Amino acid sequence: MTDVTDLDPVADGVDDTDPGPPAEPADVRLLRHLEPLLEMPVGDRGATRHGDSRAGDVYILTPEIETAVKVAVLTGRPLLLGGPPGCGKSSLASFLARKLGVGYHEFVATEDSRPSDLIWRLDAVRRLGDANATTLTGRTSRESTAPYVEPGPLWWALDPESARKRGFPGLAESDHAAPPDLLPGHEPARDGAVLLIDEIDKADAAFCNGLLVPLGSRQAFVGPLDFTVRVPTGAPAWSPLTIITTNNERDLPEAFLRRCLVLRLPAPDADRLVEIVHEHFGRSSEPIEQLVRDLAEEVTQPQSGRPVSTAEFLDLVKVLRHLGQTGDLDGGMLEMLKRITLDKHALYSADERSWLR
Repeated sequence: MTDVTDLDPVADGVDDTDPGPPAEPADVRLLRHLEPLLEMPVGDRGATRHGDSRAGDVYILTPEIETAVKVAVLTGRPLLLGGPPGCGKSSLASFLARKLGVGYHEFVATEDSRPSDLIWRLDAVRRLGDANATTLTGRTSRESTAPYVEPGPLWWALDPESARKRGFPGLAESDHAAPPDLLPGHEPARDGAVLLIDEIDKADAAFCNGLLVPLGSRQAFVGPLDFTVRVPTGAPAWSPLTIITTNNERDLPEAFLRRCLVLRLPAPDADRLVEIVHEHFGRSSEPIEQLVRDLAEEVTQPQSGRPVSTAEFLDLVKVLRHLGQTGDLDGGMLEMLKRITLDKHALYSADERSWLR
């Protein structure tokens, strides 16, 4: 049996091996890989993440979606979209706003949401501070309250002019409100608006039922101002075009469902995933194209486990395209990327998943 010391020149007091260059520290190696990414122009990297973006630039309509939108415009009813996470429910609204050339407003529901949150919010803390500083002296109750009322998405969608003046026509211009800039670079070219109420199933039944009158009558009451928001004369009969999404975490009230149009979007199949990739990134070299196709087939198989969202798939493809260009993509790297971008349940061990259930 050979002694390991027989293979070590140092054991004989002589070191004639060539150790080569010193190993690169991990932090230095990481920085070397990140530097080119950090210096990429915005046009290459993208101002927003492709999968999560609601910029409305890209959406692939199906005949069923087109028909549902037409019916919503003709009837003035909200369009309630269901389907698995990542199937394109939320992004339809911003796409429609861009294509129609109208304003865009959104509200993401939570378990604490109240119907009034969609219409107005009172900045009571700032109002109290200004009251202590005596800046409200000499104003009427409505005049003194208006600067602290923040118009909500529904108010902006119904009547942007009264929202800008916070419901008080005589409000000083310095106190005027402005809607959030949710679609960078988008300038509405006509009257009307698209309103997204996202993840309504997160809220309770009272929230849903509290929207029946505002959405049905196109008017909403602002309590602190004793003021009713109404659609102005001459506004489009369909506006706001309201898109509501649900992930079906809880059942919605029957009365609410009766007042909505309903469409369930399926999870994208392999062909649609590839089409979405092309819309976002264009076409790649043939090896990457084939890899994208194979991955799309893999993740859409019924036995593939947890459904993969469009956003997750776009994340994976974006990295694959980059590594394919740099020559850093091999089989081991591909499996690692799939675990990082797609296998979210690997975060928990089997015991932890059992406990979570």
